[in-house]
Amino acid sequence: MTDISDDQVDELLRQAELRLKSDAASAVTAAKAEVDGVKLDASIVVQQQPSKNNSELSVRVPLQPQTGHKVQPKATAGSKWFDLPKTELTPEFKRDWQLLRMRSILDPKHQKKTLRASAPEYSHVGEIIAGPTEFYSARLTRKERKATILEEVMNSQDKTKFATKYAGIQKQKQSGKKTFYKKLIAQRRKRN
Repeated sequence: MTDISDDQVDELLRQAELRLKSDAASAVTAAKAEVDGVKLDASIVVQQQPSKNNSELSVRVPLQPQTGHKVQPKATAGSKWFDLPKTELTPEFKRDWQLLRMRSILDPKHQKKTLRASAPEYSHVGEIIAGPTEFYSARLTRKERKATILEEVMNSQDKTKFATKYAGIQKQKQSGKKTFYKKLIAQRRKRN
C-alpha cells in the first residue's frame, strides 16, 4: 500500500471537490493522473447519482484540533479547600512521602491506615512551631531537631532492631544452602 502524506491527501480532496463542482463528463478526461508522485487510475469510474442540487456538492473538511485552547490544570484546590496549592514533587518530598507510606514498618505495633502510592495532587508541606506554653513539655532541643523527617525518624528508632531483623533474614536465607547441608551431615555423624 502506498503511503500518502497529509499534503497529498489535501491535494486529492481539493481536486475531488473541483471535479464534483464541474461537469461530471469533463472530470473523467484523462486515463491516469499523478499528484505529487502518487499515480491515480481514472479508468475505474464511479457513476454520479443524480441529486437535487448538483451545484452544491462539496467535500466535508474534518475539524482541526485547536492548539491554542489547552485545558490548564488548576493551580489550587479551590476556595472550599482553602486554596491548597498544587504539590511540588521535589526529591525531598518524594522521600518524605515514601517514609510516610512505610511507617507501619518503622512501628509495627501501631497500625495506621496505608496511604496511596502516588502523592496527593494538592498538598502543602509546613513546619510545626511549638507554642510558648510547650516550652518544657513538648519542646525539642536543638540537638534533637533534624533537617528532614527521615533524619528525625532514624534518630528516634532503635538501631539494633533493624540489625537483628536483618541478621534473622540472612540466617533464614542461608539455611537452605551449604550451611543446611553441613548441619545435616553433623546430625548424621552424631547418630552413628
